[in-house]
Amino acid sequence: MRVRKSPFTIALVLGFALLLTACGGSGGAPSVSIHVTLTDFAFSPNTFTIPAGAKISFMAVNNGAGEHSFVIMKAGHDVAGHFTSADQANVYWEKDHIAPGQTVSDTFTAPGDPGTYQVVCGVPGHFEAGMVARLIVVRGK
Repeated sequence: MRVRKSPFTIALVLGFALLLTACGGSGGAPSVSIHVTLTDFAFSPNTFTIPAGAKISFMAVNNGAGEHSFVIMKAGHDVAGHFTSADQANVYWEKDHIAPGQTVSDTFTAPGDPGTYQVVCGVPGHFEAGMVARLIVVRGK
């Protein structure tokens, strides 16, 4: 017996797959929300894709033993070596003082320029321990 695949069925399956990919908010299709878990010493997920200029809903859960932060650097300004007070002038947006066990929410406007932006934890020693992520900003629709 041969199963006939109609264009409608194929489109439905592809649409469902796209929806599942977009719900992750971690690197695939652009999302207007960032949901991140902070641990010692990582962001999970560690890649976020958002549309340029969009209002972004941010939520972070700190499952680590210490305080953490989520710092988006300006385009072209990556932290090298240590996150210092000199880097502070190149911060695009940040949510800091996220205590262990705390869940925080906020909103911010995505950068208007598409590109890849570095995300770091600004707590001393955390960047050096590898607490780094990527924010990929794509052209909005």
